[in-house]
Amino acid sequence: MEYDVFIKFCMFRNITILLCFGLTCLSASPDPELKKIEKALQTVPPVKSQKVPQILVYSKASGFAHKSIPTGVKALRALAQKTGAFNPTFSQSVEDFSVENLKEFDGLIFNNCTRVEKAFVTQKQRSALLNFIRKGNGFVGFHGASDAGMPKWQEYTNMIGGCFDGHPWNAGGTWPFRVEDPGHALCKSFSAKTFRFSDEIYQYKGYDRKNLRVLISLDANKSGKSGKSPTQDYPVSWVKSYGKGRVFYSNFGHNKATWWTPFLLEHFLAGIRWSVGELDGLYDSLPQPPRL
Repeated sequence: MEYDVFIKFCMFRNITILLCFGLTCLSASPDPELKKIEKALQTVPPVKSQKVPQILVYSKASGFAHKSIPTGVKALRALAQKTGAFNPTFSQSVEDFSVENLKEFDGLIFNNCTRVEKAFVTQKQRSALLNFIRKGNGFVGFHGASDAGMPKWQEYTNMIGGCFDGHPWNAGGTWPFRVEDPGHALCKSFSAKTFRFSDEIYQYKGYDRKNLRVLISLDANKSGKSGKSPTQDYPVSWVKSYGKGRVFYSNFGHNKATWWTPFLLEHFLAGIRWSVGELDGLYDSLPQPPRL
């Protein structure tokens, strides 16, 4: 009898050890994308703010659904947790964009949410979104957030600064870029005035340089491809005003790897903070730099 009890005790101990070992392995093997994001954020310091801005992050694609949307969600969540710079609420529902609900937030992030005119179908929904920004709140758009607006919702394009009109510079290529405003608060993470990077780069319709401040641009003359702009003007990241609100947009974000690139995560963080008034930085237009 005592022998049987001993055997059962040993079996219980072995099962317990195996379970503990399995749980340890699982905890030591997190999401590989998240692991890369967390590594990229290791050198990003925490942010001290008296009042942490509340940000509504909308990630619903109503057109082409980028595979990097979930990666962007992970990165924005990790960025907020690591720095404490903002408190995100994640949504895929246009119902969250009511006048009453938006009172709880200081800014918006549109994460690759293409063709938003198909989601914001009523004038009430559209007015709630645009008036929220006009009255002094922040808006941040990444990549596919500009694949929206005109011709069916021109005012959205006016707000964000341009509408997707093709991408001659595809996601598999590595392209040359210029930092047009190296002294700007949103450009401090760029160590040089020029760099090369792999992502999908747009050209735009409804874009006019005089309506915004270009921070990063594609150096199209060195890209080996040409687009539709007669002046070779292809902005990549910019800031602008909309009423009393601030708008930051970056074309970067098609490729998943963009979301674990340290200098771009810092650029994105600065853009988010600038949009809600946590950082200073001009948004008046700059002339297009001369071709090199």
